[in-house]
Amino acid sequence: MSTPSNVLVLFSDEHRPDALGCAGHDHVETPTLDRLAATGTRFTNAYCPSPLCAPCRASFSTGQYVHEIGAWDNASSYSGEPETWGEHFANHGIHTATVGKLDFQPGVQGFPEQLMPSYRRSPDVNGLERDPPNVRASARERIVNAGPTDEPAGHERGDAERTERAIAWLEDRAADGADGWVLSIHYILPHFPLTAEREYYDRYADVEDLPFDYPAGDEHPILEELRDHFDGRDVDEETLTRTRRAYYALCERLDEEIRQILDALDRLGLAEDTLVIYTSDHGEPLGDHETWWKCNMYDPSVGIPLIASGPGVESSTIDAPVSLLDLIPTMADVLEIPHEQTWRGVSQWSVLRGERPPDRTRAVFSEYHAHGTSRGAFMVRAGRYKYVYYPDHPEQLFDLEDDPRELRNLADDPAYKPVTRRLHRRLRPRVDPDPDTVDEQARADQRRRRERPVEEWWGVGGAESD
Repeated sequence: MSTPSNVLVLFSDEHRPDALGCAGHDHVETPTLDRLAATGTRFTNAYCPSPLCAPCRASFSTGQYVHEIGAWDNASSYSGEPETWGEHFANHGIHTATVGKLDFQPGVQGFPEQLMPSYRRSPDVNGLERDPPNVRASARERIVNAGPTDEPAGHERGDAERTERAIAWLEDRAADGADGWVLSIHYILPHFPLTAEREYYDRYADVEDLPFDYPAGDEHPILEELRDHFDGRDVDEETLTRTRRAYYALCERLDEEIRQILDALDRLGLAEDTLVIYTSDHGEPLGDHETWWKCNMYDPSVGIPLIASGPGVESSTIDAPVSLLDLIPTMADVLEIPHEQTWRGVSQWSVLRGERPPDRTRAVFSEYHAHGTSRGAFMVRAGRYKYVYYPDHPEQLFDLEDDPRELRNLADDPAYKPVTRRLHRRLRPRVDPDPDTVDEQARADQRRRRERPVEEWWGVGGAESD
């Protein structure tokens, strides 16, 4: 069985796991990603380490959990420590390069070659206002302004430029004939603003689609804080429909960018030696459960798409839970370099090759410590169940086989108390020393930073994205 010499990572922003044709979505057209899934493996229950841009990207870059590196919020972007997997790979002779959004602190060189790097220009101080959480300025405008534009907006134009730069990089690799490289392309789409060029938006002009569980059936205190923070309640149906049409259009626009990359890989003769991975940093609720812009532990927010295709990869669909962090040791195994002991992911390379079955007993972990909530959230997904722990607030337990939309919280059901206790025990080893202590560490660090002038941090100006 052949083994790839190179890895291409296609990394989007805010792509919910069900917004793919190959996932059976009723409306979204993603023909390129569908073909990628048809020739490779699609993981249907993949999760990010934190459903927010900067914490997730810092975690993915280092292979460690958010609480281990103190990347609590969008005001604590990656600062250059600890070492990234890109540096580790380079130290073992692998040419690593990135194109596009990193969400690092300005000027941080986390990867040996960073092309068109998009840094976080300043701290997003909303993540420091947690006692109590604030109502985000202009949050509702993001919703009501959804719709078509006559010309491509900045996020669409920027991704087209990232595609051009990535293709040029691949052309250089084909010309020099050197194997042993990893290129990760970091797109913005389908991240808000929920505006799409009319050519793409009009393809969904007849779509009638609304959020589910809107308004929300639960009154969980932490989720109620989050709903208030993003000011997304009581939105009329016409506006809700526009948000979804625009988001679906952005997903299709992203798919077109990826088509160009994969066409170039074929044209340059690189496809036969390259493992291609598609994923995202987190999802996008789009009003489901009356929530918006990620930041919670429901699947549309914390779940991500994950597809791998290339030499040696079997054609399959795997429903065992996996983590975004698994990609790092997986790539290391593909390229035959040693693992770092600090990496928290588990290699899936032998699973992709069909050499071992997926681990259906595993618990996958995620956490959230940022804007819109007064306390943190800690999640484990194991088998059919998802458990969420909130310090000093009610737990959640969902049976995702019987209740895939997470509408029935079973945590208080006496019949499920053994499941709740078992999953809490599985959570504890992943959060050192324990979730309550880590929650207080996050809030204490945020209080400390809130008291310092922004100028003493790492730049001033408007935050680039969240």
